[in-house]
Amino acid sequence: MRTVSVTLVTYTYDDHELVRGLLSSVTGWTAMPSAIVVIDDGSAQPFALDLPEEVTERLPDIEVVRVPENRGNTHARALGAARATTRFILSVDADIRFPAHWLAVCLPAAARPGVGMAGTAIRPRTGDDLLSRYLELTYTLNRGAAGSVPFLPGGAWLARRDAFEAVGGFSGYQERYGQDAYLSRRLRDNGYLLWAVDGVEAFEVRRIGRLQMVRRGWRWQGHHMKAALDEGRPLDEVLNVVLYSMRERMLRSRAADPRLLYFDLLYALHALLDTVAHAARTMGQTPGQGGVQAGVQSGGEGARAALRHSAAAFLKPWPQLCTALCADLAELGHAPLPTDLAAAPPFDLAAALSFAVGNDELAAVCRGLGDVLG
Repeated sequence: MRTVSVTLVTYTYDDHELVRGLLSSVTGWTAMPSAIVVIDDGSAQPFALDLPEEVTERLPDIEVVRVPENRGNTHARALGAARATTRFILSVDADIRFPAHWLAVCLPAAARPGVGMAGTAIRPRTGDDLLSRYLELTYTLNRGAAGSVPFLPGGAWLARRDAFEAVGGFSGYQERYGQDAYLSRRLRDNGYLLWAVDGVEAFEVRRIGRLQMVRRGWRWQGHHMKAALDEGRPLDEVLNVVLYSMRERMLRSRAADPRLLYFDLLYALHALLDTVAHAARTMGQTPGQGGVQAGVQSGGEGARAALRHSAAAFLKPWPQLCTALCADLAELGHAPLPTDLAAAPPFDLAAALSFAVGNDELAAVCRGLGDVLG
């Protein structure tokens, strides 16, 4: 094992066992960081190493920086990077694990002339159940990417410290999330390359439920959709963008196992309902013409009622599926769907989703609900 000029920075907000697991795994790497920094971002109980002596004696010095109250991912990452004095900064979420040679493989890429940051695909690896399969299928970040790319995911990146500091790091960015996109853009705008290394991957090992998966995925995408509404984009246009963004993932689910479409339907319904709720709360939008919002005549509140009616009509022939989805949507904060469907729905949600979901697929989802919800 060789020691390299890298500061490993990781973070905990009540994720202490994951951090300890990450640090223990470092002892098996073929390239050893020369420094480790742990940012405790306001955990209820302050982080303590509490590692076996045989582990700590094989690690470099570990600095723990305690933040009195939670400030969010952006602040934690900026604080951690500021503690580094080495040539490279390796920022790693606590739930990421690497094969032993990951750092040794990525270092030459990060050292290439003109490269500001390097990284790899990040693949969820949490089990063999349907949700775990769906997470791997849908949320493997930078799948197949190689060479110069426009974006590197924030779960694990290896940056040249001089490049990070030259572009100002995260300075000026106040959001708690999305800092990976911000840093990627900032490096590119200043002439640095982002380099995706193929042939090796990182793995996300935190196990999450389907509701947390939906919340986490929509937190990032929803931020951009709501910002578009706030900037004056028509509501029907934004809703169609949401639906279009589902196309590839739903087709991938259908090809792999139609039962996986349950998770897509849950995400899509949450995303659409949350988008129209935002419009109703903030702007009383006047709808555009055609598209998913055709037939709605009364702005954001009318769009919310129309979408809820259309979702109920779409699910009515599938009572088991409707019950399961409505229960999950209630957990996500949505009111029950209407039951009075005497009038025709303002638009045909089944037609809007027909590129991937038909009667055969819905029947398969219903047959597999036990596996989906188990």
